[in-house]
Amino acid sequence: MAGPYSGLRVFDLSHVIAGPFCTRMLADMGADVVRVEQPAGDLMRGLPVQVGDGVSSAYAQYNNGKRSIGVDLKSDTGLDLALRLADWADVVVENFSPGVLGKLGLGWDVLHARDPRTILCSLSTFGAEGPYSHLSGFGLVAEAYSGLMSLTGEEGGPPMHFGTALADVNSAVHALAAIGAALHHRTSTGEGTHVDISAFDSLFAMIDQQPAAGAFTGGEAVHGKYGNRHTTSVPSGVATTADGTHIAYGMSGDVFFERLVTAMDAPELRDDYDSVAARVENPGPLYDRIEAWAATWPTADALVDHLVAHGLSAARVRGVRENLADPHLIARGTLGPVEFPGHGEVLMQTAPFRFSGLDVRPGKAVGPIAADTGDVLGEVLGLDEAEVDALFEGGVVHGGR
Repeated sequence: MAGPYSGLRVFDLSHVIAGPFCTRMLADMGADVVRVEQPAGDLMRGLPVQVGDGVSSAYAQYNNGKRSIGVDLKSDTGLDLALRLADWADVVVENFSPGVLGKLGLGWDVLHARDPRTILCSLSTFGAEGPYSHLSGFGLVAEAYSGLMSLTGEEGGPPMHFGTALADVNSAVHALAAIGAALHHRTSTGEGTHVDISAFDSLFAMIDQQPAAGAFTGGEAVHGKYGNRHTTSVPSGVATTADGTHIAYGMSGDVFFERLVTAMDAPELRDDYDSVAARVENPGPLYDRIEAWAATWPTADALVDHLVAHGLSAARVRGVRENLADPHLIARGTLGPVEFPGHGEVLMQTAPFRFSGLDVRPGKAVGPIAADTGDVLGEVLGLDEAEVDALFEGGVVHGGR
């Protein structure tokens, strides 16, 4: 089966995580992605764990399924090649600092003048416009600015990083959605557009409840840290069982709270917390009761089974390692096989979208730096062997012939 983006052409000028993750998801859905690499290769290539010739596990995660070409973008001939690749593409993706693409001669005004149907997607920390657009930044900076970091950790303690490249992967998913909207707009009007994605915007947009509550109350109804006790969806949180394992649970709403009362055999809670408002107004003692009760259970699995049997939602807190061979993720294709030289078949993350009658799967394993340069020059730009040789010999391109 073809992927939903089969036939879509993408020119990838991005690096590190945000842009490459967006374009890898496009590749998972069938797009033909050609990305540019400089002679030293992408920063991600040097990270652990090394799994091949200049290939790290992280680089593979964000770049499987793409073709890679080495071009000197600062040379006139290299710029011409890049512009021709942009002409070939439906979508160009980049995550340089705002203004850098223009200085290279590949800015929106140039691309739009050459082909009004081109879609340019730019990802950055603060976006191409606005009072902060001149500031440099990366994922942690976006987390800090967004307000999301202020909600992490325990009340009274310091804020905490999310433990993953949240700003990068979140802005990549927002970019993916925006590219779909831009393609629809082009189908309707024939016009391309410049998609401007900010990690700051993206993280702020994903904060639930508090911005709206603050907007209607002059900022008074903005809550502090959730920690392991949600302050508005009460009771929802994390509890620990006797063996030190943990469960996550969510039981807000009268119907689910009644089931919890039954599961705990604690009818007195019914009178003390007879409404959503009562539970939100004074949640501390209720959470204390739940956590003390959870501690009497031998294991998280046993407690989860008991709660599920009463029609409640709960789960043992799992580690990433446990999910690497999870049968549900494999059955849904969220983990898909990639054949890696020297490693055999490895299960890798795949775009988490499912379509009836369409295929989403990881593409071929990544290779050395700019491994596909010769193939791209010949197949995409139609250069003959002599022209390709001249470009290599002149230092305009590098990588595999």
